[in-house]
Amino acid sequence: MLIKAIETQSLKENFELGHLYEPVSSNFEKLKISTDVAIDQIWELIDYGIATQIFELKYDEVNGDIEMRNFIVSNPDGVFTLEDHFKKMMVKSASRIKRYVFDKKILTEEIWRTLLIKLTDPDLTKQTGDGDELERWIDLKKFIIPPSKQMISMAKEEIKEELDLDPKLIVLPKIGFFSLAESQSNQFLQIAYELLIAKIEPLLKSLDFSLKERLDEFYAAESANLTLSAEGYEISYIRKHLNIFQSIEELIFSNGFTLYFKVMDKLAKTAEKVLENEKKTELDKLINVHLKMLENTFDFDSRLLRLNMEKEDERIQVIIEQLKKYPNVLSAEWQDEEAKIMIFALKNVNSLKEINKIIYENHRFTTEYILYFKAIIEYNEPDIKAIFKDEEFVKLYGRNLQAVYFKYIPWFYKLFYFLGITPLVNIGYAKAKSIIAYSQMDRQFKHKKRRESFFKRKLREREERNEKERKFQNKRILLQAIDEALFAKKTLPTVEWILSQYPIFRRESLEKLISDFAFQIVPKGELTEHSILLYPNTVDHEAKIQKTRSLFGAWSRGEDVLPKEQLSRLSEIRSDF
Repeated sequence: MLIKAIETQSLKENFELGHLYEPVSSNFEKLKISTDVAIDQIWELIDYGIATQIFELKYDEVNGDIEMRNFIVSNPDGVFTLEDHFKKMMVKSASRIKRYVFDKKILTEEIWRTLLIKLTDPDLTKQTGDGDELERWIDLKKFIIPPSKQMISMAKEEIKEELDLDPKLIVLPKIGFFSLAESQSNQFLQIAYELLIAKIEPLLKSLDFSLKERLDEFYAAESANLTLSAEGYEISYIRKHLNIFQSIEELIFSNGFTLYFKVMDKLAKTAEKVLENEKKTELDKLINVHLKMLENTFDFDSRLLRLNMEKEDERIQVIIEQLKKYPNVLSAEWQDEEAKIMIFALKNVNSLKEINKIIYENHRFTTEYILYFKAIIEYNEPDIKAIFKDEEFVKLYGRNLQAVYFKYIPWFYKLFYFLGITPLVNIGYAKAKSIIAYSQMDRQFKHKKRRESFFKRKLREREERNEKERKFQNKRILLQAIDEALFAKKTLPTVEWILSQYPIFRRESLEKLISDFAFQIVPKGELTEHSILLYPNTVDHEAKIQKTRSLFGAWSRGEDVLPKEQLSRLSEIRSDF
């Protein structure tokens, strides 16, 4: 009777609906067997490989927590193996955990910094801690038959692997599961990267000289291209940096940093994908806007489109390169007096004829428009040969060019033209073409000079910006160090402690940070290894200062633990902080 009930509820349709056999007293009573007898029969079914015990985790949105249900399943229709049933249930459980994590475990900057402190602690791998949520959710007491350690271990790994596939989840075994918006991935990546270069990298460099050499080479090679902004480092730079550590995986593992690098790699990939998608979306919009401009029959400046190649906007360069790739778009470079420009027009004979006619009727004496159109026609002549079979086009095009050429040659060539002395007129035209060509060469030279000045200025600005951003980066790292000392390690953030835990700093750099950002020193005066560094006394740090004072109070009252040798310094701190 029991096996029949198990098999019936293990059919594919019941499995998909989650209507599986639960080994509970109420179900045994329906079969008119006692719990003890049922357990004995279940043991036999499992021993013979006829059935197996599995479980699922469900998200109870009312109670806001995950609950576990235990099932006994068999393989009556032979569609899936018992192992398949197990894996499918773990995938289902993972999907429900995701909903819980997205609802309840949203990552914030403060939580993330706290987690990173744990991940940078080399002792983490030696500590079991409170464990992640699975330790609590998988309740061994709810299994009717004690599950094997192997089964529980496999279940946890299956669930964690499934969760880790989601770019919006951070899976930290022994710590917990957390969710973030993909758009936040770069923000959290930057925070992790700052801690990497402040704490982990100096330690690993001290343990592997060849790593130090490779990193020095990396910094030297990338220094010219490094661009820091308010958002931090470029993601591609971080990815290159992380790749260097791949050669020392054993060293990373032995020092307990494997999970840190794994999480960083995941964040970097997600952030890079988000950035690529954002750029593509923006670029597609801009390209479509410019293509529509070219198709606009009512606006001359759109049909004969000019883009300034010297404009300080990276998007312009990308747009130019993309438009040049379109098979139905013609392009040509031209040197204006003030800037180098790229000219675009549709690769459409009728459209070109209309542009030519508009120039003749409305802009015949506007030299620039005529020369822009001339550049488009001459540069793309092999692709638009058919247009020269149109007599009307050739006539108007010639008159437009003539109007320009007469501006570059002496007045008497006009007289030769009216007198019909064609050979002399052609000499004048040739002279005008030479003057225009020479002018383009001269402007190209000036363009080159402008670009050199531009790059020098941009390099100078970038160096200044990088220096400024490094100062703020070091400020954030020092704040993190103080946080770690006070709230994670429960110790006073002395200069000695900070220098030992954050090798990125030297005493001189700490003095500079104290001066630049008004960090508080206890006792006031000269900075020594025993000096205690505390948060700047500014509005944006009021909450941390208040939290610190509460901690000092708890230490003074013996409600929280502080190393005995530091207790005597609390009165000193209270008088200065």
